Amino acid sequence: MSVITIAHLSDIHYGPNENSQVSTMLREKGVFVEKLLPVCLENLKIRKPDIILITGDITHDGSPEDYQYLKDTFSEALPDTPVFCTIGNHDIRSSFRSGFLNENASDTPYYASTIVKGYQFISLDSSYENGLLGIFTDEALDFLEEKLADPEVKGNFLLMHHPIMESARHLRFLMNDRLETMLKSGKITGIFNGHVHGCYTSTVHGTPQFTAESLKTDFDILHDRLSYNDRAGYQIVTFRENGDWQTERFILNPKTHIFFERMYKK
Repeated sequence: MSVITIAHLSDIHYGPNENSQVSTMLREKGVFVEKLLPVCLENLKIRKPDIILITGDITHDGSPEDYQYLKDTFSEALPDTPVFCTIGNHDIRSSFRSGFLNENASDTPYYASTIVKGYQFISLDSSYENGLLGIFTDEALDFLEEKLADPEVKGNFLLMHHPIMESARHLRFLMNDRLETMLKSGKITGIFNGHVHGCYTSTVHGTPQFTAESLKTDFDILHDRLSYNDRAGYQIVTFRENGDWQTERFILNPKTHIFFERMYKK
């Protein structure tokens, strides 16, 4: 039976010069993306995934050089494994295109697709319109609709930065009728996203949704607050052609320390 193994990373937030409150606390503890990412890649060398997905916030407002550093890091560790991305609210589209893709710099929305082992991966830019709150424009949905019409693929995986998750509040994706219709059609095999810095698995109209935690630092979505901590991780998702799937979660810093908490505005 045909199997595809997908390594799912998200919210790397690489930014050696970034000085937010969280980044400062991580540096004080000696926790750096430059240390966590190689640990992840060493495991992926053993697991040999068919594709690596990064679902946004690849850098934290990064330069082309920051994206080039990450591209080179992945290429050196797994030179034969394709890396496919979507854009997050902290990504700079022009820097991503020039530094990661070696394309002409442009700030336009990023839409892309690739086919691996007969499965199509479709990246849509859910951050372009609003940033924190995810939205698909008509242009994005036109791109998705066109790609879903391909009858030759075994299945379609959708990449977006924002999760379809009401509990994520101001960080969630805003569902619309067109996407809902596409999900109900059964043409979307699975959804991959991040943004909320936590690991969640759910279904949306019967379609499995995989939300990866951050490879830098996590926060827990509680009923009245966000709890920021130094947990970090990634996941591996295995799909079989009959529709069965399995997820494996990998925690890189399991002894979690809470940095601070932010109450929701009333």
